[in-house]
Amino acid sequence: MGRPLRLYAHGIYHVAGHGSDDRILFRDDADRRAFLDHLERTFVSLGLGIVSFVVMTNHHHLIVSTPDARIARALHDLHGGYARMHNRRHGRTAHLFRAHPLVRRIEDNDDLRWVDRYVARNPVEAGIVPSSFDWWWSSATAHAGLSPSLITLDEAPLRGAYENAPLWRDHYFRYVSGESVSRAA
Repeated sequence: MGRPLRLYAHGIYHVAGHGSDDRILFRDDADRRAFLDHLERTFVSLGLGIVSFVVMTNHHHLIVSTPDARIARALHDLHGGYARMHNRRHGRTAHLFRAHPLVRRIEDNDDLRWVDRYVARNPVEAGIVPSSFDWWWSSATAHAGLSPSLITLDEAPLRGAYENAPLWRDHYFRYVSGESVSRAA
């Protein structure tokens, strides 16, 4: 029996794409830059907002706002287009991404803050950097106001999750930096 049809609606989603058999998706900074450029072109042209991102070695995480089900098309175009570029650059022909990405709807502002912290802390948890704000290939430094973003971001949902506070970036920085933050049930 086949996989059940996924139904997407207006909302904010946590998306993650992993390399097939844990293949390396991003071998170097040129691969990461190519992926981010392709992500921005694809998602912005389809009217999706990129709230947050992190690009690791064998996977990526995104937080995306979508007005409807076009997220499925965006992921198909993103992964397929990047795989063609990657394979051409590295002389490969095999599948690059796992067949099914993670796509989970974010339920509320607490969930958004928690998932965004998880995305931002991915390089720290992987032992790559000591702080989320030391990883260049993430939106964390832009959200904290430490540097411009590498791509166009839709920060409105994240700002709203911090109650549109004038100093929301400071709240974000403290939350992402916090050593012991538990998720509310």
